[in-house]
Amino acid sequence: MFGRASRDHLTATIRSLVAALVGSAVAVTIIAVSATTIVDHRTTRVHAERELDQRTLLVAEHVRAVIQTDVMLLGRVADHFADRPLPTPAAANAEREALRAMLRDADGVDSLWVYDERGDAVLSTAEEKLGRFSVADREYFQAARAGERLFLSPLIWGRVTGGFFFVVARRLEDPSGVFRGIVVAGVPAGRFADFYRRIAGDENASFAVRKLNGDVVVRAPLPTAEPAKGWPTESYIQERLTEEAGVYERSSTIDGVARLYAFRRLDPEGLVVIAGRPLDALFAPWWSRTLLVWAVGGGGVALSLALSVLVLRAARREAAALRDALRAVRESEERFDMAVAATADGIWDWDLRTNKVRRTARMKALYGLADHEMGDDSREFWDLLHPDDAPHLRAAVQAHLERRAEQVETECRVRHTDGSWRWLFIRGRAQFDADGEPLRMVGMMTDVTDRRERELQVQAAHRAAEAEKDRARHAANHDPLTGLPNRAYLTERLMALTGAAAPDGVRQAVMLLDLDDFKAVNDTLGHPAGDELLRIVAARLRSCLRDGDFVARLGGDEFAVLVPSACGTACGTLALAERIVATVGQDAVIAGRPVRVGCSAGVSVWTAAELEPEEAIRQADVALYEAKRTGKNRVVLQGCGDGPSSGRCNGTA
Repeated sequence: MFGRASRDHLTATIRSLVAALVGSAVAVTIIAVSATTIVDHRTTRVHAERELDQRTLLVAEHVRAVIQTDVMLLGRVADHFADRPLPTPAAANAEREALRAMLRDADGVDSLWVYDERGDAVLSTAEEKLGRFSVADREYFQAARAGERLFLSPLIWGRVTGGFFFVVARRLEDPSGVFRGIVVAGVPAGRFADFYRRIAGDENASFAVRKLNGDVVVRAPLPTAEPAKGWPTESYIQERLTEEAGVYERSSTIDGVARLYAFRRLDPEGLVVIAGRPLDALFAPWWSRTLLVWAVGGGGVALSLALSVLVLRAARREAAALRDALRAVRESEERFDMAVAATADGIWDWDLRTNKVRRTARMKALYGLADHEMGDDSREFWDLLHPDDAPHLRAAVQAHLERRAEQVETECRVRHTDGSWRWLFIRGRAQFDADGEPLRMVGMMTDVTDRRERELQVQAAHRAAEAEKDRARHAANHDPLTGLPNRAYLTERLMALTGAAAPDGVRQAVMLLDLDDFKAVNDTLGHPAGDELLRIVAARLRSCLRDGDFVARLGGDEFAVLVPSACGTACGTLALAERIVATVGQDAVIAGRPVRVGCSAGVSVWTAAELEPEEAIRQADVALYEAKRTGKNRVVLQGCGDGPSSGRCNGTA
């Protein structure tokens, strides 16, 4: 009896021990599986957020680069029409071909449209014949007419094309800034979304570009109708716009799919780039691993004695799942590298802690180098940089790392393997740790050599046109024989003198000069001698003038001198006239023969408050006539302006 009780007790003890072991195994299994599931879920979430944020940064830089390209295209069109009228039907074909040539340099722009100041269409690269079509009521036209130089429109439903698109509009002005119309680039709605879906590798990926006021510029998937303007009610992203970037989770209002979203604010473009991927796709590997782990745990509960075997099998399955996850990550990275290789931009990733740089093959190709011909040392870039551009780029990088600039954005020259200097547009942005220390900088490079050369050609053409304008302006305002200003220029200076606000009591003076016996020189020595004498007289007049005085040839042997600040006889006006008469009357030698002519001068002095310039000239003409009548080679002065009324002083010399 005792022995059986002892065996029963031992059996019960063993059973209790086994139950305790099984219970402990079950508890340990549940705790381990739960902890593994939670940790794995958090890790998956962190990796998903980080990958989505990096891809959003890449596509945001792509959006910025594409918009910059569109802006450059519209700038070329604006420069094209800056100094010429908008096209007429007779010249439409030639102008259309010119715009189509510009359009071929821009990737992703469907068409270019030009509208005049009334909003009427005058030229299109897509239409040979334009009907009566006006955009005067469109927001982008009204914004340009109000003074906004560049406008990015919200998403638009094309009633004619049957698809969504958006436009980039630029104001057209004449050289004085007067509004002449707009040029518009039509861009399909899927331009940026297609790029993001390629690098995301997911057709259900969501993408949007919004303006800071909430207007949708690009969206994928597209809505069934034109979206309403502004932010939707209870918009989570609107509340987060005080941040530069962020991640959030929401269900789409268009297709109801729950997604993880990342956003980036683009400044100064005033845009927000939002990219998302479905949660089901992001957490599908995690669900597979979770079901596997719980299956293993359930088997452990049922077969606690074979727990070790099941754990080993589960470990093998987990290892296989991890290998699959790593393979998926590698495939995702390969898709990312393929998408980067398909772009025309070179991408670089600079680790600021190790000073090592990861460069894409496309970036190395910008230097004419093969992929193996450039390593990861950052000095390789600086060694190929133009010496004149290196200080500017280093200053831009330092300003960004010290938080004095939002990003690095500049153009510089680098040495190509063919020996030429290539212009690169460089844009980069750094990532900082919690203490504000820079960790890494990621950026893009674009070859803009052709654009810079075109700009230099345009600038040279502009300088030549300005020089021609200056020559024409000088020819219109100057006497071709003596080089002195002509009558028209004198009239312009007199009108300017009238419009200027002169202090009370300040007087002006005008002198009319006429050579005495000049006709005798032409009659005896010939007109070439007379022309040479006029050039000598012009040089002598210049030598007599003071700072601010103005001399002009009115025609024939008549000249005029304008004294903008004078005080009658007390301040040297009469003395200046006498010096001019004496200097002009000196002997001259022309064609080996001595020549001498006299000079008569009529001077009028007035204040701005008492005489108009025309009356002052008339008085000077009267004084000149008096000088001629009373013996020539003398000065007659009248209209001293010593009082509030037109006083006379009628001085002679």
